[in-house]
Amino acid sequence: MVATILSLTTARGDAALAQTTRDLQRDLTRSAVPAHAIEAPSRPGEKGDAFSFGQLALDLVTSGAVTALVECLKAYLARDRTLSFTLKRPDGTDLEVMSHNIDTSELCAELRAFVPKD
Repeated sequence: MVATILSLTTARGDAALAQTTRDLQRDLTRSAVPAHAIEAPSRPGEKGDAFSFGQLALDLVTSGAVTALVECLKAYLARDRTLSFTLKRPDGTDLEVMSHNIDTSELCAELRAFVPKD
């Protein structure tokens, strides 16, 4: 199964974005939403594994995972109102989640419809 990509943006800078990405990955995994860092191509002279900060690959397969994702995103948006998330399916369809639309029932319905079914 090809994963859904979750991209994060914030006005707080690169260091905050990198830390938020790591924290979100940890919190999603603890909430039973498999989230993985996306490897980035390494540049000449760099040491260690390179990862794309601000992006996570999600394996969303159940409605419980979607509910956990929504609750986790709500918590992050409550802490940083400049944060926004874009979910992108393998077919290119995307959905943006921001502080002004996270509490709407329409968004929850859109997220449930957004998750690819096997």
